[in-house]
Amino acid sequence: MNIINTTTYHDAWLSDLTELLKIPSVRNDAQATTDAPYGPGPKAALDFMMAIAKRDGFQKVGTVGNRAGYIYIGPEDDEQPIGVIVHVDVVPVNDIDQWQTDPFTPVIKDDNHIYARGADDMKAAVMLTYYAIKAIKDAQLPLKHQIRFIIGTDEESEWADMHQYFAEEGDLQYGFSPDGAANLSYGEKGISQLDLYFDSTNPEDAPIKLINFKSGSATNVLPGFATATFSGIPVNDLQNNFDQYCQEENISGTLSQNGEQTVLTVQGVTTHAARPETGKNAATYLANFLTQYDFKGNASNFLQFVGQKLHKDPYGEHSGYGKSEPKLGKTSQNVGITDFINNTTGHINLNFRHSLAFDEAETVDQILTDEPWLTNIVRDPAGLVPHYVGKDNKLVKLLADAFQSVTGKLPDQGVNGGASFGRLMSSGVGFGIIPTDEPSTAHGANESFNLANYQTGIDLIVAEILALSDNL
Repeated sequence: MNIINTTTYHDAWLSDLTELLKIPSVRNDAQATTDAPYGPGPKAALDFMMAIAKRDGFQKVGTVGNRAGYIYIGPEDDEQPIGVIVHVDVVPVNDIDQWQTDPFTPVIKDDNHIYARGADDMKAAVMLTYYAIKAIKDAQLPLKHQIRFIIGTDEESEWADMHQYFAEEGDLQYGFSPDGAANLSYGEKGISQLDLYFDSTNPEDAPIKLINFKSGSATNVLPGFATATFSGIPVNDLQNNFDQYCQEENISGTLSQNGEQTVLTVQGVTTHAARPETGKNAATYLANFLTQYDFKGNASNFLQFVGQKLHKDPYGEHSGYGKSEPKLGKTSQNVGITDFINNTTGHINLNFRHSLAFDEAETVDQILTDEPWLTNIVRDPAGLVPHYVGKDNKLVKLLADAFQSVTGKLPDQGVNGGASFGRLMSSGVGFGIIPTDEPSTAHGANESFNLANYQTGIDLIVAEILALSDNL
């Protein structure tokens, strides 16, 4: 058990968390400056963390290129510092109609959850980690190793914040990221993002034309909303078919008329791209419905690809793009973004969370062979290779023992489809504090954090940091 009384920090933690949740720390390249390289939101969240660190008397505090912040405690001459890495940026809110409250006005409801964008991913854990480190500092405990609390602002995008931090501050071997569930992830899947392009033109003589099809804006989010505009389908039969389809698939949708054009929308279930099997991709459902109609040319190719080949295929088993192997398991497949605008260049974004068996170049060749109507596929250079530490790693065992000392049981352990900053360290892992039996609300509407997890959460982080500092 921890020797530090962490109960006294609760009210200050909740107050600071509430202020952090008010900051719309979504990356905005259109407003990027030298002072705020990812836009004003992420920079404001970073500034807030730096301000409270100075308020609370931390001595070793700073930023790297306005991209990442750090708070260090412990011996400065340590040759084996331990990293604890978090992020304060959040994903965009693209499903505002599904939110019951304003995403950036934190609200505590009767269920004792605080609701706001970033509450789950991962501002509550950021503030828990901050107060865990503050508690260790306040207790003046001797530390064998320096603890480097590192705060990123670009985790949801390109991780350029961390690239600059490590370039300036040096690599780390050991550490963890308290991001997500309390599942000790000794392996994280690789991430491949592919952008598929094609000519989105309808044949001139096509009786049915797809004018527009749009869903999603972020590769790491399974989109819960999609809309399509088209012409040439009689509305009466269409309405009946659509209503029946929505009922059978347990989704919702709307139909409206705009002159001679018809607009359909589908509301699915948003989730994290690492867990596509837990959501309902609005794009694939809408495309699947439309495949029953006689679209021509690349409109038909697009709808068949998204609505048949990729529909209800979270592991890429039907498409054949998913590859599995024993260490990291199955590959996850997410259709993150779709854009079809008549007479322009169409776009489909695929996000794979992949095993060691997945080969990005081979997958590109396979897709182009299977889908010759595509004109180009662009591979994202910011993709991540798989990271595997293994269950027998010393750090993994120390973290598991620390968890058991607080909870009385060993943590769930395994492989994660998400990407935590833990993989930035050669022996680093992802190990969050949210109980594994609680459903994740990350990246979804009405994102929340269970305030009942405060005490165990902060005690876990204290125990884990001390275990690594004392025994590595």
